[in-house]
Amino acid sequence: MMVRLLSRTFRSLKSPNPNPNPLKPSSSSPSKDSKPRISLPKLSSRSWCVYLILSTNVPIKTYVGVTTDFPRRLRQHNGELKGGAKASHAGRPWVCACIIRGFKDQSEVKH
Repeated sequence: MMVRLLSRTFRSLKSPNPNPNPLKPSSSSPSKDSKPRISLPKLSSRSWCVYLILSTNVPIKTYVGVTTDFPRRLRQHNGELKGGAKASHAGRPWVCACIIRGFKDQSEVKH
């Protein structure tokens, strides 16, 4: 399982808990083949973020970028939507390693 391999390499990467409320049973249990999904709060259209993504193939590659819509941008990097960077094509599929949010504009990100 790739999450296990990445968590060995990057100790801070954790698999999300499929049932965050232990007192309430989950309505459906995930299948063994399903990939864990990390849900991220929607960013406002004016809020910029810097992100670090990791490739899930060997050798592990990294890519740093900026965006106002990280979920859309990750789908672009993974080839699900048009517009991913050419430099990230060879590392597919990618997973999120880090997001730094709260920049008011793109020029603030670059300083």
